[in-house]
Amino acid sequence: MRRTALGACVSLAMLLVTAQAGLGADSSVAGATNIAAAENGGQLIAASEQAKNKDGHILENWQAANAIDGLYVVGSHTPPNSYGWSTETPPTVERPHWIILAFGPKARTHLISRVVIDPTTDDPPYIGRWVRNIQIQVSTTESAGPYKTVGRYMVVNRPIKQAFDFPPVECRYLRVLLLDNHGSDKCVEVGEIEVYEAIVGQDQLDRLILRLENLLQDLKRYRDAQSYQSQKNTLEAVTAKEAPPQPIPDTGG
Repeated sequence: MRRTALGACVSLAMLLVTAQAGLGADSSVAGATNIAAAENGGQLIAASEQAKNKDGHILENWQAANAIDGLYVVGSHTPPNSYGWSTETPPTVERPHWIILAFGPKARTHLISRVVIDPTTDDPPYIGRWVRNIQIQVSTTESAGPYKTVGRYMVVNRPIKQAFDFPPVECRYLRVLLLDNHGSDKCVEVGEIEVYEAIVGQDQLDRLILRLENLLQDLKRYRDAQSYQSQKNTLEAVTAKEAPPQPIPDTGG
C-alpha cells in the first residue's frame, strides 16, 4: 500500500512537471467541462440501436440517453434506471453501431480536442459486452453528415474512464462508431461518453490550472479503479470463506 501511494505521488509530481514544461509547446488544452453531459446542454440526436424487451419497448435502464446522463456505474454501485447504453445486436464490420451527439439546444459548433469513454455498465467486463474499438467522427453541417473521421481508438476492458486526445477540430455533431466489443455475440455496451472543448490562447497560468484540473480528474479515476478492485478482492475473499464444504461422494463401500 505504501509503495502504491508513493508511486502515485511520484507520478503526480512528474505529471506536474510535464504540465508546466508543456505550456510553451502546446497551443491548446482540453477544458474541464463535459459539454456532452445532458445537464450541460448535451443532446442525444440519434443512435443505431437501443435494447428492447420482448414486447419491443426500449428498456429505460439501457437506453442510449444513459450515455450522457452523468450517472456512472462505480464498483458495486449502479444508479437506478441507468445501467449504461446497450444495443440489441453486436456490431459488425459491415454494420457498426453508432451514437450522434450535439451540444446545446441549437447544436452550436464547438472546437473540441478530447473524448472520454467510460465503458463501465451494469454487466461485468468478463462477459465481453463492453465496447472495444471506436471511431470518432465530426460534422460541422448536419446530423446526417458529411462526417470527418478524427481517429480510431481502442477502449480497454477495464472499469475506468479513458481519454482520447486529438488536435482541435470543429464539431457541431459528434458521431461515435462502436466497431466491436470484447468478444460477446449478444450486444455492445457503453457507460458514459464525455466531450471536452479545446481551450486555445489562454495565458500560461490559466492553461496550467486547466491541466491540473485534468490531472485531478485522472487521480479520481485512479482512486475509483482502486476502490473497485479492493471491493472485488474483499467480495471474493468473503465468498471463498463462506463457500460450503463439498460433500464426500458415496462410493458404496
